[in-house]
Amino acid sequence: MALTYLRHQLHLHRYKIIASLVLALLSISQQSQAQGNLKGENLPGYEFKRLRWGFSLGVNGSWYQLEHSQSYVDQIAAQDPEGNRNTTFSVNEKTNVGFNVNFITSLRLSPDFVLRAQPGVGYYSRAIEYKGVPADPTNGIEGGDILQEINTFSGELPLLVKYESKRRKNTQMYFIAGVKPSYVVGGQKKGNDVLQVRNFDFAIEYGVGLDMFYPFFKFAPELRFSRGITNIHEPANSVFNNSIQQLNTNTVTLYLNFE
Repeated sequence: MALTYLRHQLHLHRYKIIASLVLALLSISQQSQAQGNLKGENLPGYEFKRLRWGFSLGVNGSWYQLEHSQSYVDQIAAQDPEGNRNTTFSVNEKTNVGFNVNFITSLRLSPDFVLRAQPGVGYYSRAIEYKGVPADPTNGIEGGDILQEINTFSGELPLLVKYESKRRKNTQMYFIAGVKPSYVVGGQKKGNDVLQVRNFDFAIEYGVGLDMFYPFFKFAPELRFSRGITNIHEPANSVFNNSIQQLNTNTVTLYLNFE
């Protein structure tokens, strides 16, 4: 019940949350630059440490990218033989909000490059909207407009290479890219009345961030895009699965990294 309430609140206020985070990050960045101008350089030489640890918190917006199946095309053609596209049945993806909690281990490879492992857990809420679904009492499907939400907890292990620009007082821009294998550890439901997806996913990630050095720690807001390259569609004999032949994940995450 508590998780359902939290997800509902995140969904209702997702744009306010993201806007508030962006404004907060801009304020922190300005404060960091002002602090650097007044007090000089914080944590001198910290960026050259060979091994560093930390943690990150993130808020994500995630959605499926789907490819319709031949069954879906045939059903649309049967409803609209003249090709006027005035059909009642449609299948489209929708974006929902989730969150991430990760640990950070950073290993310096050279003056400019850092290898980062970021194991953790992510909560992802993705949805597909089905309109004009035919009723199927045998499988408990009432028909009409149905929203299929897939809410999962996934264990993940991003392995990333970070390229750092030259440090300027207490700030340092960076670019980051790598891969992220993940496995669903909870939340997935089974049955013909529910969209089925596979548990394992493999994604390519890339993003940009800003290291900000404070007297006792380094803080880095980071915006990262994740594109799943694994087809996680699970074939099943239901209207929810028969209409799709390929599903890939897309995620945009705002991380707050602390080291």
